[in-house]
Amino acid sequence: MQLLYSVTLMLLLLLPAGNVSAGKRLFAYERGKCEIAMADVVEGLVNTSLKRLTRPSRRVSQASLLEYDLYTPHNPQERQLLHPGNVQLLRKSNFNGKWPVRVIIHGWTGKSTTCYNAAVKDAYLSRGDFNVIVMDWSQQAMDINYSRVSKQFRSIAASVAQFLSFLHDYAGVPYDNIYLVGHSAGSHIAGLTGKHLSPARLGAIFALDPAGLSQLGVGPSERLAPTDAIYVESIHTDLQLLGNPEGNRLSQAAVFPNWGLGQPHCPNATATELDISCDHFGAVFYFAESVRRPKMFGAVRCRSLQSIRKLTCGCNNSGKHTKFSAATCPADSFMGGEPAMPKKGIFYVSTLRQPPYGTADGLVHMQPPKMSTIFETRRTLFFI
Repeated sequence: MQLLYSVTLMLLLLLPAGNVSAGKRLFAYERGKCEIAMADVVEGLVNTSLKRLTRPSRRVSQASLLEYDLYTPHNPQERQLLHPGNVQLLRKSNFNGKWPVRVIIHGWTGKSTTCYNAAVKDAYLSRGDFNVIVMDWSQQAMDINYSRVSKQFRSIAASVAQFLSFLHDYAGVPYDNIYLVGHSAGSHIAGLTGKHLSPARLGAIFALDPAGLSQLGVGPSERLAPTDAIYVESIHTDLQLLGNPEGNRLSQAAVFPNWGLGQPHCPNATATELDISCDHFGAVFYFAESVRRPKMFGAVRCRSLQSIRKLTCGCNNSGKHTKFSAATCPADSFMGGEPAMPKKGIFYVSTLRQPPYGTADGLVHMQPPKMSTIFETRRTLFFI
């Protein structure tokens, strides 16, 4: 026990000082206004482990552990907390039932105030009038045991569905005017939320590198599925470690930037996450840029998921490619965007090393696969 406390103290001293003042918390994708995932992961997991060792376990409702942070054009950086069933709080907030609702759901070891959530939030607010809600489930997510975390997805989703029903009933928000944007494990929470709302259907779910791990091989009732919203799109950037390669089993359109392997801007070009998970977060930053400019990332349709895995996808879906060959293709569609641009099938997208990552020229510049970040960092870091 003494050793654990010593290690914990050392880690906390090495972490950057907090950037949130005691009075007002400002949240934006700017230096000093969002939290770095690297620090959050270490501090959060250590704190959770300490609590499990020093405090007796007690049963609490999932709903009581969740927070919903509202941002609008009237409060783009300062959150307003919403609570399911609290009509007075909703009326006092800047929530506008006539505006689209976009709900961001972080992944395992995440929290609402990390920089990648800020990037997506800011992208939506740059487009105009939106209710952007960042859902925080960090009290469950900050747990080194992913299997234990994933067993809570269904009950978390039930609580989110109850919150969305509250917005529908008391603010008049049509369900098809609500999108869920989930990263990693948050993608499956988004899908399960859609299931809980059935027969009502959400407008869209964007699954940003949906998690593999415990969700590999399970049936559609236990994970994200193509029928969980009117439109479901998944963007896969880390097939080597944390992502889910099942593609069209998860969504109507499955997009694979750079073959879903090593992303050109990695390792850690955004300086907000561990090097080894840079590929995994790539989907978030690409999606944020697609919200700002919906035709930023041209996509070419592939014959099948196998053509991604075997690097045989090519221009015009000809099927003549037996191995990768560099080519420039006219785009069949576009990745991400706001509003959603429905499509169906498997798609390849190429990106650049620097923001805004896309070319916005209506073309797909096919590139050879790049070694994943995990192979560049595995000698110095072991990530569970």
